[in-house]
Amino acid sequence: MRKLMLIASVLTLLTLAAWFTLSRERAQVGPALKTGDAVNGSPDVISLEQGWTAATRSWLYSASFGSRLMPYAWVSALEQAKSSDPWLDPANVEALGLLRQQADSHNPDALPVGFTRDVDEQGEAWVGLGCAACHVGQIHFGDKRLRIDGGPAMLNFTAFEKSLLDAMNATLEQPQKFARFAAALGQSADREGPLAKRLRETAANLSIRHQMNQTSVPYGFGRLDAFGQIFNAATETFTNQPGNSQPPDAPVSYPMLWSAPHLDLVQWNGSAPNSGPGPLIQNVTTAIAVYGTVELAQPESELASARGYRSSVNFDNLGKIQNHMYELTAPAWPEDILGPIDREAAERGGALYDDLCLQCHERIDRSDPQRKLRAVLTPVDEIGTDPTAAGNFISNTAATGPLQGQHQAVVAGERFGASSSAILMVVNLALGATLRHPVEALHATLTGYHDVLKAKLDDRPNFYKARALDGIWASPPYLHNGSVPSLYELLLPAEQRSQEYYVGSREYQPKFLGLETDKTTHSSLFDTTLPGNSNSGHEYGAELTEAQRMDLLEHLKTL
Repeated sequence: MRKLMLIASVLTLLTLAAWFTLSRERAQVGPALKTGDAVNGSPDVISLEQGWTAATRSWLYSASFGSRLMPYAWVSALEQAKSSDPWLDPANVEALGLLRQQADSHNPDALPVGFTRDVDEQGEAWVGLGCAACHVGQIHFGDKRLRIDGGPAMLNFTAFEKSLLDAMNATLEQPQKFARFAAALGQSADREGPLAKRLRETAANLSIRHQMNQTSVPYGFGRLDAFGQIFNAATETFTNQPGNSQPPDAPVSYPMLWSAPHLDLVQWNGSAPNSGPGPLIQNVTTAIAVYGTVELAQPESELASARGYRSSVNFDNLGKIQNHMYELTAPAWPEDILGPIDREAAERGGALYDDLCLQCHERIDRSDPQRKLRAVLTPVDEIGTDPTAAGNFISNTAATGPLQGQHQAVVAGERFGASSSAILMVVNLALGATLRHPVEALHATLTGYHDVLKAKLDDRPNFYKARALDGIWASPPYLHNGSVPSLYELLLPAEQRSQEYYVGSREYQPKFLGLETDKTTHSSLFDTTLPGNSNSGHEYGAELTEAQRMDLLEHLKTL
């Protein structure tokens, strides 16, 4: 009894301590950014009012959740594969769909938006990717550059990995390039020495990951099969089972993040809850999948499993990241830049919205800081959009390897058989990493906690999620797989939508609420006839006249 009382007392004190620091961590420093304010570190780009302060944005652009891609100093020392220009040269960074920024207190080396610095237990610094790499967008109109915080990024993830891999391999193969790399790091240029050995190992590991995630359907700019790559990390990399992965061939658009923490369910298929510790587990999953690490306990040791799994997860930052995302609001249509809204047309469009859209896309007050939102799940067969992403989530199973015989929830629940759904293996890894750091996990949960609606989860989520359309104008292209370039085309019958178009331009088209689709120096072809790329379905509004369609678009600008 005394032990139970002691444990209860300790948990109470930990909870009080977490709540004591909670209010301070939630307080943003300085006034909220206004539309037209310069983006710190990018003086040619302007902000939109979205509820963040300059300090919050600066921190989030570089905040690490535990991603470790390579030693931190390497990224500044690497040259491009085919020249002696730095890999971080602005032209190369932009060609990969990354956003440049200048140095500030959180980013002293002027790394691109979303590049992070994480320090391991031995004190070594690592570079990785954070939330902002995939969830900060930018659109251009005339001479204006508009930053969209929480909007879909343009990152070409496959090209990004290949560019880094090519740079490392070229450094290993070319003596002069390696000598310059070593000199920049202040290390020996011995091509059989410790630096060369480590570079060779790092390149080999990245090559294994890159090859494991190859697919016949190119991702291109602005898309990633995050679930597929997370599943592969769990089923092959962390369980050390070569060949246990499956092609991650259902790339989806990087979703907009504003209002997402207010929803009851998130992810394109509504498979993840936002209540209780749900956000923490989601963020841990992301951390270990995006160049993070996790070490499974030995399967013969129940005691080892009970202590959890060693990982690179940065629990100190997870709660703060989640909380700041909760504070983020959708950008309002900037009339002074993109043109005034026709209020009469928008009012007519509002009536059409109520008739065609409201059943799935509720109206919300974006200014309500405690808004509670409910996602609407529509069966794939009913909505008619490409089923690949939802189907892959359900069908992905793999050999459990070292997890066989272990509790699915690490210390409780059913035990794994010889095979399992990939998502259960992912959850096991996330729970195990969390169990290793109970105090930090509790603090992160409380820091990022907000009251949201609860929802019942489906074991086989063969759905796609609909949500409020606040700021929808700022998140092209559309549908979960990015197969429709503009909201105008989304209101057309499917057979009238573009069958091919180019992605990569940031030039905005206010009339159609989408981006330019012509081929540019850095663009990728989107072919809707390829598996997973279908632009079918969601034909709500297909019967509208052209005038009605334009009225509805005008209304969508007001959301």
